[in-house]
Amino acid sequence: MDLGLKGKNAAITGSSQGIGNAIANSLADEGCNVALSARNQDRLDQAVAECEAKGVKAVGIICDLSTEDGCAKFIEEAGSQLGDLDILVNNVGGMIPGTLDSMTEETWGTVLNTNLMSFVYTTKYAVPHLKKSSAGRILNVSGVTGKQLLPGALTTTIPNTAIHGFAKIMAAELGPDGITVNTICPGFTNTESWGPRAEGMAKMKGITPDQVRDGISGQTLLGRWADPQEIGDAAAWIVSEKNSYQTGTVVEVCGGFSKYI
Repeated sequence: MDLGLKGKNAAITGSSQGIGNAIANSLADEGCNVALSARNQDRLDQAVAECEAKGVKAVGIICDLSTEDGCAKFIEEAGSQLGDLDILVNNVGGMIPGTLDSMTEETWGTVLNTNLMSFVYTTKYAVPHLKKSSAGRILNVSGVTGKQLLPGALTTTIPNTAIHGFAKIMAAELGPDGITVNTICPGFTNTESWGPRAEGMAKMKGITPDQVRDGISGQTLLGRWADPQEIGDAAAWIVSEKNSYQTGTVVEVCGGFSKYI
């Protein structure tokens, strides 16, 4: 199926590895030009080269998305180098272990600036570009902790639920401009970052990392983790022209981890 993404321009935050990188590659597979962001030049260069090999224009931008200036830099450089923007994918973020007692003011600042305010600021600077597009799209990547209780996930549950509210508000504000705003909630996905995370969880519980991973698999209806490409392909459809009447929604791609009705 032709998703109508060929020749479109997309900016994807946190895209040198993991889910963000998978989304960038899925978009590039559909002929979409991509702007990638990261803080590590080597990883970013590798990611850009991988997308370029698919026959699209790909650019890499080093920036700190935990600041408003860094978000503005990414969007303006992405728009300039690609020739404007049609799609914004907000993906940057991650879990910082901690409890209500152990989290410091500085740590909370890092969590909220990176996992939430980066979404707000990149959206702020991308909207003028997207209003010029015939099919403007915003996709926010949160996680199942924004929909399903997962004890111990304090630093992702708070920003993820806020992202869902922010996306609803922006969907209402941007609907008259024909811009859709949706959110995708990936489940547990086989990304590089889960290596040390599983080790940390195993150490806390006195079990092995494999037991941690098997325990998580057992909580899904499909009995397995997601492959990053499965998340990327779902994201590509959501931001495509084929998906023209879905906005303000939260789409869970979690293998059935969330079991509420």
